[in-house]
Amino acid sequence: MSQSSSPELIEKLLAGLRQAVTEMMNSMAMTEVVFAGRESANSFTISAEVVGLVRLSGHMQGMVGVTCDQEMLRVVVSKIVGLPPEELSQEDLLDGAAELANMVCGGMKTKAQIGGVDLSPPIAIVGKEFVSQWKTNHATHIFTFQMEEGGLRIYSSL
Repeated sequence: MSQSSSPELIEKLLAGLRQAVTEMMNSMAMTEVVFAGRESANSFTISAEVVGLVRLSGHMQGMVGVTCDQEMLRVVVSKIVGLPPEELSQEDLLDGAAELANMVCGGMKTKAQIGGVDLSPPIAIVGKEFVSQWKTNHATHIFTFQMEEGGLRIYSSL
């Protein structure tokens, strides 16, 4: 295993990820977030209505995904942009899901203080019914957070 994917670096990134989610939701969405747990899985299915994804490349390869239900996304994006939830369009929700993933990954990279890792533009999926399977060669770390608005899960395969 190279130093760039060492267990220490991965843990540093995951600690940065957890801290970034908490700080971002507190400051940007003005909502209190509580870390509810972490688990690892070799395979799983994402069945949430909202997914935002960012791929990592460079010294560290991997992907980070943010998932929640549409109602929670609507409330969080509403708080961030200052519009009533009912005035948000489908495009606003897609932009919001992508930006949540982007902010979480950017915050993770900043908090971990690592260089040589590039982030892809975010991808967003918002829909009533879809199931996606995340296939990876690495264990995926799943972080669960609770807020008044609902639950938020962060998937990280590094």
